[in-house]
Amino acid sequence: MRRYKRQVSTPYKYTLANVNLREENSASSKVLTVIPAGSKVQVIDAAEDWYEVLYNNQKGYVYSSYLSTTKYTWRDTLLRSYPSAESNPVTVVPAKSEVQVLSVVGDWSQVIYNDKKGYIFTQFLSDDGNPPNAYDFTYFYTDMTRFVNDNGIKSPTNNLITTDLENKLTYIFEKGNDGLWKQLYKWDCTVGKPSTPTIKGTFYVTGRKPYFGTDAYRVKYATRIKGAYYYHSVLFNAEGTEIIDDRLGMALSHGCIRLAVENAQWIYDNILDATAIVIN
Repeated sequence: MRRYKRQVSTPYKYTLANVNLREENSASSKVLTVIPAGSKVQVIDAAEDWYEVLYNNQKGYVYSSYLSTTKYTWRDTLLRSYPSAESNPVTVVPAKSEVQVLSVVGDWSQVIYNDKKGYIFTQFLSDDGNPPNAYDFTYFYTDMTRFVNDNGIKSPTNNLITTDLENKLTYIFEKGNDGLWKQLYKWDCTVGKPSTPTIKGTFYVTGRKPYFGTDAYRVKYATRIKGAYYYHSVLFNAEGTEIIDDRLGMALSHGCIRLAVENAQWIYDNILDATAIVIN
C-alpha cells in the first residue's frame, strides 16, 4: 500500500527546567548533559512521554513533562509583555501561528513565538489552529455518522477517523459512491487523563511506527495524530510479549489514544498518511 507523507517544518521546543539529556528514553539511562531551563531544542522524534531531541549538536532523549507544549493561534492576536490586556504588546501573532506554551497564569499563557517571550490570552489558542467549536457538534456524541456528513468533513483520502473523548469511542469511516461517509467501525478506546489530556481538533495522519516504549512498557501499531500523539495498542511489557494493561473506555493515558491490538493494527495497516482525524 502506498504511503503519502505531509511535509512539516522543523519543530522546536523549550525546556521548562534544568533537564537531563539522556542516551536512551529511560529515567535510568546515562545522562549525556544537563540542558539549562529555557533552552531551545530541536525535536527529532516524539513518542508519548519522551522526545528525541538535538541540543548543541548532541542527540538524546528528554522527558516530555520538561518541554513546552505546542499550540496554535486561531486568530490574529497580540503577544503581550505581561498577563494583562493593559500590558504593552511585544508583537502581533498571525492566525495559524505555532507558539510554545511555557506556563499558564490565570486566563493567560506564557509563550514563545519566533524566539520572543510574552503572554497570549489562552482562549485564542487551540491544538489545531481552528477556533473552538468550528463544527456543529450537536450530534458528535450521539450520531457520529450524522455529524461527519452534516458538517461536510473533508479528508484527502477515502477514509476518516473520529474520536469522541467524552464517550471514549473511535470511529472509522469510508467515503461512499454517493460522496457520503459510511461508518466501518466503532471501537472502545482509552484517552488522556485530566493531567495529560488528548488534543482536540482536526489533524492529519503523519506517519507510523511499528512500536515504541520505554524500559517499563511497549505499545504497538502506532499511527501518528500529531507530534507525540498517536493511535496505538494497549500496553505490553517492555519486550512486547505480554499485555500488561488492556483497559479501554477510560481516561488514563499520557494523551495518546489506546485501542485493542487488532484495531490499532487495522489503522496502522489500512489508513493512509494525510487521512483526516477529528477529535473532540
